[in-house]
Formats: sequence, C-alpha cells, structure tokens
Amino acid sequence: MHKCVEQLGCSGGNIIPYSRDKELGFDLCNDCGIIWRSIDSIHISKIYEQVYFDSKKYNNKRKHKVKKSGWMIDQARIHNSGISDILEVGCSLGYTLEAAKNRRINHLGIDISDYAIDFCNDIGLNAKKYSFDELKQTRQKYDLIFMQHVLEHFEDPFLVLKDCFDLLQEKGIVLILVPNTKYKRAVKLNAKHRFYSLKGVGAEHYSYFNYENLRLVLQASGFEVIQENYPIFTKDFHSIEFFANRLFRRLLSVFNYDQEILIIARKIQY
Repeated sequence: MHKCVEQLGCSGGNIIPYSRDKELGFDLCNDCGIIWRSIDSIHISKIYEQVYFDSKKYNNKRKHKVKKSGWMIDQARIHNSGISDILEVGCSLGYTLEAAKNRRINHLGIDISDYAIDFCNDIGLNAKKYSFDELKQTRQKYDLIFMQHVLEHFEDPFLVLKDCFDLLQEKGIVLILVPNTKYKRAVKLNAKHRFYSLKGVGAEHYSYFNYENLRLVLQASGFEVIQENYPIFTKDFHSIEFFANRLFRRLLSVFNYDQEILIIARKIQY
C-alpha cells in the first residue's frame, strides 16, 4: 500500500500504473497526484559509492553547485536570519556544507555513502554516517534542515519529514528541492524520461511530487509551507546573478519547464 493512503487519506482504489521500464514501474495516485514506485519494483536500488559519484560527475562544476547551495541558504535566511546550525540530509560531496562553512554557519551533513562522508571530511567539512535515530540521540537541534534532491530517495517521505520535525528547533525550517512531476518533458516521455527509466534516475527514486501534493505531505508531517518556488524580489539584495536566476526559474515554472520544485516550510508548534 502506498503511503498516501494511510497518511493523506487517499482511497487506495484510485491508483493506476503510470510508467514501466522493464522491471521498474511507477504508479500514480489520482487522489493526491503523487507518483510512487510500484510495489513489485520496490526492491530495485542503487549503491551510492565512488563509482556512482564518478558516473554522475558529481564533482564537476563544484564552484557553481556550491554557489547554488549558498543561494538556497540565503533563501532560508530570509525567513530566519538567525540560522546558526544547519543539518543537510544526503550531503553528497558537500556543496551545501561548503556554502554553510563559507557563511560561518555550523554544519553537519549525513549520508549513507562512506565515500561521500570521507570526501567531505577530507576537505574539512563536518559529515557523519548517522541515521535519524543516531542523530536524535545526540539531542542536537537545528535551525535549518536542507534536503536537495534527497526526499525522493526514501521509501517513506512522511517518516523522514517527521524525523526532521523532531530534529528542528522551535520554529525551525526545512528547505526541500525535488523533481517536478509536472515537468513537461517528463510527462511527455513518461518511461523514456530519466525520471522513470532504469538508465536514468528511476532506480534511485521512490516518489515524485508537485507543489500541490508536497504541500499536503508537509502539512501531514507537522509543517506549514512559507515559500513555494523562487521569489523574484526579496527584501535583501544578494546579487544581479541571483536575481536573474530566480527570474529565469519562475519563467520556466509558468510553462512547466522547470525540472525541480523548491519549498520552504516551518515547523508548527503544538
């Protein structure tokens, strides 16, 4: 049973096959619109070690990736100027951690990959192979939890977000970037697009979202959404380059040509 049935109250009877690339399949819940990995292909997975990162050329254009992560941190600081501790879930090769370090923000990255953790530590970044349970045992709380193309890698995004809720300070925020199910090219190509294919990233991902249903997932997990997409104007000036980037991304989203969505949400106090 897909997680939206138990967490969002979807009927379960309105789920249909969405794509199929050999043994890899995805299902669409017509109630909430989330696209889930099919139950019969849930066993397909990736190993995230050096060969994976090398094949993706992850460390190419590092300067640009660190700059983008810095922009995202700056977006979060618009909502909480006092961010002093950042946790990145799925830190990969440390682009966000480096951006946080450049801003003199305390940082910790976690990842399931020994290679990624060692890479980050070797260049002076703080990263550990911690589970959420191990993180909770430290009793450390964070002002910002950063997840850049990570949430879709978990079988249960609701559980991940509830763990994030527990790890955040009062009124802490979470920043999430995930692939966009409304991306026009992916909709058109379906199983031939890299989102859903074995040769692409389909074997790595378990769920796909759009703005509407990711908002519902966050609300069900104890968060209120405070920003969707990139704002064109902000109260603080950052740079002409960042302004041009935000404007470009907003224009892409108008025509469903943006491959990813950005959401920032705040922990609700009960």
